[in-house]
Amino acid sequence: MKSVTKKWIEAGYILQNDPKAIVLCPECGVGSLIVKDEPIISSNNRIDRYLICNNCGKWNVITMQLPSDETNE
Repeated sequence: MKSVTKKWIEAGYILQNDPKAIVLCPECGVGSLIVKDEPIISSNNRIDRYLICNNCGKWNVITMQLPSDETNE
């Protein structure tokens, strides 16, 4: 597995648990990743969490299951 792939996985794990964490971009190492959540229309308990570098624009996405307490509000 490539080093940059491992860094994206690590970034995803951190931002999955704390979307406000400051994480450097796995690609450029200069910018920080911005988190943008988009609901999945066909599912009321899943989102796509986009991780976007504010410097180079590279991005990745995580599909996440929301905790049941967040979907029942």
